[in-house]
Amino acid sequence: MKKCRKLMALVLAVLMLVAVFASCAGTSNTTSPSASTSATPSSAAPASGETPSASTSSNGNGAEALDKLMSLEDKLPLGGIQASHLDSRASVDKALPFKAHNNPITIGWCSATQSATFFTEMVTSAKAAADKYGYKLNYQVADFDVNKQMTQIENFLTQNVDFLVINAVDIDATSSYYQQAVDKGIPVIVVGPTGGKPEYPIITTVVSASFECGYVVGEYTAEKLYDQFKNTPIKIGALVSRAGDADSNSRCCGLISGYLHKFAELSGKPYPSKWDAVLDGYDFWTECRDSGSGTFENIINFVGYGSAGSTESNAGQPFAADLLTAHPDMNLFFVETATLQPGVMAEIAQHGLTAGEDIYVACGADGEDWTLDEINKGTILCTGTNAPYYTGEGVVDLIHKIVDEGFDANNLPATSYTPTYVISVDNIKQYYDPNRLFAPMLPWDIQTIDQYNAANGG
Repeated sequence: MKKCRKLMALVLAVLMLVAVFASCAGTSNTTSPSASTSATPSSAAPASGETPSASTSSNGNGAEALDKLMSLEDKLPLGGIQASHLDSRASVDKALPFKAHNNPITIGWCSATQSATFFTEMVTSAKAAADKYGYKLNYQVADFDVNKQMTQIENFLTQNVDFLVINAVDIDATSSYYQQAVDKGIPVIVVGPTGGKPEYPIITTVVSASFECGYVVGEYTAEKLYDQFKNTPIKIGALVSRAGDADSNSRCCGLISGYLHKFAELSGKPYPSKWDAVLDGYDFWTECRDSGSGTFENIINFVGYGSAGSTESNAGQPFAADLLTAHPDMNLFFVETATLQPGVMAEIAQHGLTAGEDIYVACGADGEDWTLDEINKGTILCTGTNAPYYTGEGVVDLIHKIVDEGFDANNLPATSYTPTYVISVDNIKQYYDPNRLFAPMLPWDIQTIDQYNAANGG
């Protein structure tokens, strides 16, 4: 099926090329940066406000392939990918335009947990931004208890805060409170872990783009290691936190898709679009996920994966040991989330291997300080970023734009995916700060639906 699709894509590409020469002779050809076959590993972050479906490839916009992806029943591997066209949400009441209830502006912040550094940094950065703008931020912690979070939301509604920000334990379970807030004139912004429904009376949901985290790692890895593996398939093993989780599926699918897309480009046989590569990546990842392993042509030999069952650092160590024992000649160990990385690195050492020399290690997310330390030492090849500052400081920045700059937030996507970029052995000096707990947040403006549709040809 993969061969057939590629053959059809090649025929279509030839026909399109003939048509171009026939009708546009004499016009200059331009090549976008994504089509470059430069040997320099890419390190640039996405453009401000760019969303996953906005990155389409120089060789075509891939609308048909993207539509096919969006029609698939199993969307676990596609976390952070949206259709090219989003319907307007302007008619959904969101308690906008904003009217202040308090002086200073008061934000009620419902935190899902403070048990991990990611969540503490999210709130810490939000509080710092609130202080900068002269706002008051009160927060309560639900400890992943949805009933506890419901009570906390009720408390903030009783206090008549100006904005309600919910780091949702379960975005659907608390949906009735969004309307209650709007009825009291309180706008609502939700922060992950899953996207919001278009009909929810919220300004937007800010969520990590898990697929794109893996994708940028896959592209970088293919480019960095191309000379080494252009004639022989790279042997990849993976450790994920939870096999049935959207983040785990999406980052693995992204890794494979990005690798295939960049490898094809460097081989002089590019896909018609990014999304055509993702179709192949999706098919191959789900095959490997369901059967345990697989081979894609002469490009990837996916030797197996383990599921830790949690994100705790030692949870995946036994599975890492099993993979390394069964496949001592593995070339790349992909660690879906960096919290699992210390256990993997320990097992690599126990097996007498040197990370960065005998075996490459790449992380799908999040860009914590200890991962950047390892990249700086050259023991880890790269990581995708998932900075908590987008869902902390970035959300307060959005509130500031609404309150003090007159930004019209009435027609934002139900879900706004945060940008990601790859930090690697080639660009670590640009981002490394031993005093920072995570990779930095780069400038980011959330797109309106009109801007999103224009960027995606929708």
